[in-house]
Amino acid sequence: MKKKVLSEITLYTGEVKMPKYFDINRPELKADILSSFINQKTISKNNMDYSFLDYEVPYSKSLDMLHTYIRENFFLENEKSLILQKSFGNILNINEQSFSRSLVEPLDLKHSPDFVMVYGVDVQPNSSTVVIEYDDNRRANRTWHVPIENNKFVIFTSKQKFFISQNISKEQNIFLISTFNYI
Repeated sequence: MKKKVLSEITLYTGEVKMPKYFDINRPELKADILSSFINQKTISKNNMDYSFLDYEVPYSKSLDMLHTYIRENFFLENEKSLILQKSFGNILNINEQSFSRSLVEPLDLKHSPDFVMVYGVDVQPNSSTVVIEYDDNRRANRTWHVPIENNKFVIFTSKQKFFISQNISKEQNIFLISTFNYI
């Protein structure tokens, strides 16, 4: 019997481990996301769109260092080059959770991303998980829960619906979400 995998659902998780003196400046990323929140710089101005609660993240050295780390390590593990599409921030206040959604645009597959990364910028310990929804053949509506903490990430295919679970801490949690294509 021979086996050939035609399709698979893969998750990549880890912690960003930068060389000494080259740490990601997470307070800078947090400040950039909070600034966009305060100034209402959202990805979409349409309050009926999921992106209405996604906040712009301006280019910064820290953002570039994070994306470079992810791209280089992904290439080493998978021999696929990631190309950044966009990044945005999410803020979850006490008892809030994000919407369940896929970042694939069914009417515009050509411009849809291949992968999504959720990165913990300022997350209280044991307060949120990234919940990824998937079907396992006829076993539909399954979920996989990945605890998310500061400086940790999860990467998955963009066709998967996902959400960030309810923030059960007493402070807000801040996340960076980035989308990538691969070649």
